[in-house]
This record gives sequence, structure tokens and C-alpha cells, in this order.
Amino acid sequence: MNPAIFREYDIRGLVGRDLNAEVARAVGRAFGSRLKRRGRSRVALGQDVRESSPQFAKALREGLCASGIEVHDAGVLPTPVLYYAIEEFQLDGGLMVTGSHNPVEYNGIKICEGTLA
Repeated sequence: MNPAIFREYDIRGLVGRDLNAEVARAVGRAFGSRLKRRGRSRVALGQDVRESSPQFAKALREGLCASGIEVHDAGVLPTPVLYYAIEEFQLDGGLMVTGSHNPVEYNGIKICEGTLA
């Protein structure tokens, strides 16, 4: 796994080279394990419209579920709506598959733990 994908606020990488389903699954499993250790178990999962986003969302879900996390599928939506869903449904966190402002050959994962309130 390329350590350069881990940024200050998110995970970003070139699809196929830095970021693939295996990496996404491992991220889901690691984040799920972290949540479970802290007594948390419910997250929202969203994605943007990039071609690679569905495969990464599926792999994240697999990793999270393998860790015992209950995943609420938020579907395709903008990141601020995922944040709203976390707050509105009082979930323990969320993950957003998004390449944000980067070119289409990139994708990434934003991860949040807890709510904003």
C-alpha cells in the first residue's frame, strides 16, 4: 500500500495504481476496527459519480462489515449531504468515496468519526 495516499484530511490516489478495491477493503476494515474499539458501530457510506466509486464503496462496505460495523448506504450524493446524514441519523461516522476536485483518474475516501454536534 502506497503510504503517500494518506493525506492530512483524506485518502487520495491514482485509480489502479494507488487506490484499488483491496486498499479500500483494508481501509474499511481498519476504520471499522477503530470504531468497534471505541464502542461505535454505525456509519453512513456515500459515493460520487466517478466510474471507480461503486467498486470502492463496495469494498469499503465489505471491510466495514467484516469488522462488525452496520453500514447505512447513502448512495450517490455530494459530501455535505453525507455529513448531514451522519448528523440527522446520529450515526457514529461516515465514509465518502470521492475524488473531489482532482482529475477523473484519481479517487479517494473521506472518513469522519462522530458527529459535528
